[in-house]
Amino acid sequence: MSKNSFLFKGWAVSVASGLAAFAAIGDRRALLVFAVTSTTLFWAMDGYYLWLERGFVALHNKVAEAPASQPVDYVMSVDKTKAFRKWLRTMLRWHLVLFYGTIVAIDVIAAIYFRKVTNG
Repeated sequence: MSKNSFLFKGWAVSVASGLAAFAAIGDRRALLVFAVTSTTLFWAMDGYYLWLERGFVALHNKVAEAPASQPVDYVMSVDKTKAFRKWLRTMLRWHLVLFYGTIVAIDVIAAIYFRKVTNG
């Protein structure tokens, strides 16, 4: 799961910076809106995989804490009660907000800057 998180972060930076570079020479606002959208989608997927990882850790802890006399349940289903709320709470963890929020903020600032340059 952590490998997926690492890949999402790499792709988010690559796509956002590539689209921002194209925005410097082409249709600025459309590309920057796409950069913000793609970064937000990478943020959502990263949060989803982090939520899954946390669910599997909780499942492991539950099985590890069970008494030895109790038969082991080998079902690997993650608890999905209030899944959407837990996923959103996971997306808003400080390290994800700091990483993806910085990318989104830079793209928004660039869009505002390019809008002023184009109009002014």
